[in-house]
Amino acid sequence: MLIQEVEGMDNGKLAALASFLLNRAKDANVDKTFPLDSFVKLANQMGVAVDPESVRDLSQRPPLNNLISNVTDSEVVFKGADVAQAGVPPMGVDQAQATVDRMAKRAASKKGL
Repeated sequence: MLIQEVEGMDNGKLAALASFLLNRAKDANVDKTFPLDSFVKLANQMGVAVDPESVRDLSQRPPLNNLISNVTDSEVVFKGADVAQAGVPPMGVDQAQATVDRMAKRAASKKGL
């Protein structure tokens, strides 16, 4: 297996994670941003070894550049986040962390941990 193929698998997993989070934000009609630390934590739990800097770098290349518009020091900003959502308050940090915790627990229970 080539190094490029391994990198492509990781990009695919990150794209799947970003797509999942973006779709959840759309479904819940909440702000299309996600805490960067939580994104990195979820990616690491999925077996993709990334840090905040590598998420920034990868978000500039396909397929992530189709899903992520920007990575700040504290947030991953998904495409469409710049479009104002009339009257809908954004997801708070506590609510986002609770969501991540539930997802992590669910993933751990599926693995039998």
